[in-house]
Amino acid sequence: MKKIVFYLLSIIIFSTSNALAKCNFLLNIGDKKNDQFVEKFTEPMPMFKGQFMLPVPSPEVCPNDQLSMEIAVEYIFLGEPDNMNLAALRMIVLNDGKNTESDKLTLMNYAKKVYGDFDTGFNPKAYNNFEVWENGQSIVVYKRTTNEEELIEEELYISNLEYDQKLGEFYNQIEMDELKEGLK
Repeated sequence: MKKIVFYLLSIIIFSTSNALAKCNFLLNIGDKKNDQFVEKFTEPMPMFKGQFMLPVPSPEVCPNDQLSMEIAVEYIFLGEPDNMNLAALRMIVLNDGKNTESDKLTLMNYAKKVYGDFDTGFNPKAYNNFEVWENGQSIVVYKRTTNEEELIEEELYISNLEYDQKLGEFYNQIEMDELKEGLK
């Protein structure tokens, strides 16, 4: 009987800790910016015409995940100031010149815990690749790559197929407009 109670308590504790693992972003991909979001954070800033962004320190969004202040959550919106929808979330590691934050493997471990384990090889600190999770309409991409200055660029991108495509089209249009301006 004691083993059964212990087993049930273990399952409840494990399930509860996993339930607390996901960040509370307040909005789902595709949701309109709302008053609750603005009251908690602030108005998103314009980046390009039709695109807005708001960076938030990860502990404000993920208080139970022990993420550091060196991991920012970027909310990316598409639309107009009074009618914008959340198109994507990016959790970005803000490394110093020594890759201190990435070397802690905090974002990598968060991605594994929330979205699923993936092979990082014998030495996870040497991981230099992408991992993609597609579940129904959602898409999550974990990226950890080293650039030419030996700095690790690490992020977790969260969107859905519809808004991922809309963002791609949006950025393509910006590039086309810049190309046209350059030809003038």
